[in-house]
Amino acid sequence: MAFGPPIPGQTPIDDISGLRDRGIRTQGALNAAEAENIRKAVLKYLAAKPTRRAAPFDLAWTRRLHAEMFGEVWAWAGAFRRRELNIGSAPEHIETDMQGLLDDLGAWAGHDMPRIEQAVRLHHRAVQIHPFLNGNGRWSRMLGNIWLKLHGSALVEWPETTIGGESPVRAEYIAALRCADQGDHGPLVALHARFVGQAPA
Repeated sequence: MAFGPPIPGQTPIDDISGLRDRGIRTQGALNAAEAENIRKAVLKYLAAKPTRRAAPFDLAWTRRLHAEMFGEVWAWAGAFRRRELNIGSAPEHIETDMQGLLDDLGAWAGHDMPRIEQAVRLHHRAVQIHPFLNGNGRWSRMLGNIWLKLHGSALVEWPETTIGGESPVRAEYIAALRCADQGDHGPLVALHARFVGQAPA
């Protein structure tokens, strides 16, 4: 296999036992397969405003969303991890931490917090918890965008290819996440605002 070392801030792929297609032998092929799987989820949730039934923002749905994004590529997609990583909640706390995030999201929605800041905080906390073996960043960005779409707000049009590889934008993104870890969401809000698209009609 020709899977290279992870770039800064990326979870290493050190176990390919869950890879569904053993014909995938390079990082490029893996990236292409994941991108096609994710494209289907984007069409489902972001091509039109989703219903609350389709995107209920409950614990089971957050897992299902990850499975919809990565399940054609990884057998473990949608399953909360059971081992420690170099980032994220301890495995035994993941479910509680995710439920706490969803409870907070409901509280934020009931107050006058700007919708974009709600999406930023959702995105950041989901990355921070890091509930899955891989794909957490892309899943967290999708969570934020589905939340925006659900409420008729403009989507953040992330340059996923740039963020997914070594680049100045990725370095800025990782730095913004680390600021948010310290309680300063300003840089991450600014980054979201930079890539926000046009509000839907």
